[in-house]
Amino acid sequence: MEKLAELILIPSPAMGHVAQMLELAKLLIYRNNQLSITVLIMKLPDYIDAVSGPFVDSVAASSTSNRLRFFQLPSPDPTPEWSSKTRGHFVYRLVQSQKSHIRELLTSQRPGNNKLSGFVVDMLCTPLMDVADEFGIPSYVFFTSPAAFLGLMLHFQFLEDERHQNVSDFKNSNSTTLLSFPSYAYSVPPSVLPMVLVDRDTWLGRFLDFARGYRKAKGIIINTLAELEIHALDAYNNNNNISRSEQDLLPPIYPIGPILNQSKSRSESEEEEITNWLDEQPPHSVVLICFGSQGSVPVDQVNEIAVTLEKCGCQFLWSLRRPPQSNNAQFPGEYTSYSEILPEGFLDRTEKKGKVVGWVPQLKVLSHEAIGGFMSHCGWNSILESIWCGVPIATWPLHSEQQVNAFQLVKEVGIAVEITLDYCERNKDQPMVTAEAIEKGIRELMEANSTVRDKAMEMKEKSQASVMQGGSSYLSLGKLIDEILKNTAL
Repeated sequence: MEKLAELILIPSPAMGHVAQMLELAKLLIYRNNQLSITVLIMKLPDYIDAVSGPFVDSVAASSTSNRLRFFQLPSPDPTPEWSSKTRGHFVYRLVQSQKSHIRELLTSQRPGNNKLSGFVVDMLCTPLMDVADEFGIPSYVFFTSPAAFLGLMLHFQFLEDERHQNVSDFKNSNSTTLLSFPSYAYSVPPSVLPMVLVDRDTWLGRFLDFARGYRKAKGIIINTLAELEIHALDAYNNNNNISRSEQDLLPPIYPIGPILNQSKSRSESEEEEITNWLDEQPPHSVVLICFGSQGSVPVDQVNEIAVTLEKCGCQFLWSLRRPPQSNNAQFPGEYTSYSEILPEGFLDRTEKKGKVVGWVPQLKVLSHEAIGGFMSHCGWNSILESIWCGVPIATWPLHSEQQVNAFQLVKEVGIAVEITLDYCERNKDQPMVTAEAIEKGIRELMEANSTVRDKAMEMKEKSQASVMQGGSSYLSLGKLIDEILKNTAL
């Protein structure tokens, strides 16, 4: 029997990243029957994140292909120092701790007997490329954020390493000074630069290392589509506004998105309750409020949102999640009682207009006819899902690269209205977003005949066409598979 080309996929354990990687695995084996995939799973402890582990288990249990296998890496005992810092720091330490386990797996107990043709590592797992290098295995990076942010990371790394520039100085720029970066079509205000790049400890401690890894990759797979990020991809591929010395160091890129989370993550009864409620609402009347798997807002901010929703009188579905309670590394969880956190009587007064829930099946909700707008943290998964469903966005970023994502959506892509562009949960001096600002954003978002809504529908058609046979992402994925199969023939 002919041997297959085997890939090892290594997702970050955070929910938004692992969901994309698992969908990528299914997409690869669907597109080519010469590929076999082993996904190496890192699980976060339940007290850190109670969502991603059960999700991965359900996906693994539902797999019916003998060309898609899952291998759970040992879970180390986190040190107190891991939990004393941020969620990102915790994940970074967890990833680094797996090097010896992956090395052992490749040496003695790797599943399957096929030729290993490549590693595909998540954008936050580039330290594991060192193990692939030891075994002479080519590494690819799966970038789960937009191409514009990839360009920004690589540009900052170039400035840091080649020009010896302290990139954290950008955050101290005059607030009225706009900054020009190659991967953005419009000049960027300093206030929307992501903390992960301009906070010196985070940049030097993690993200500079990630960016260096991207340059060493044999290729970078991006969950985006050419029609969505025309400027960023053109700047990357065609040397627009990039110096020759910087361009020479760039690996090929493969925009193959949108890759969407198609798997279930809740019980059928919980999904049915939400769907039944949406079925009773008029078309395009409901605003979905959801801040993602890692997103939550403090109590006083919850109150401002509640006041606004009551004043607006619009239909709403609100995914309200509890901020981390015990340590900095913990992910948000679920409230046991919403009445304890919401203004007194809010649930009774809004019973006919709205519904407050915990985790939501977001793609399924966004695809429902009743949804007319999405108040979002602007995580890239959520953006792609909203685009796929043609739902306009009101921006409320929280962390990671979300501030610059929000800027890109409003100023460049045109599918979003602004509630805030520069909200950052890590900023201790972050002012509260007022009820007035929230109301203004919701009213603009839910306007029936708006340019933003028209643009969202236009991008819906383009995103769905991109993955069809002959579409831009379909063709890019084919080129990636051809490249992987060449590795097998060597």
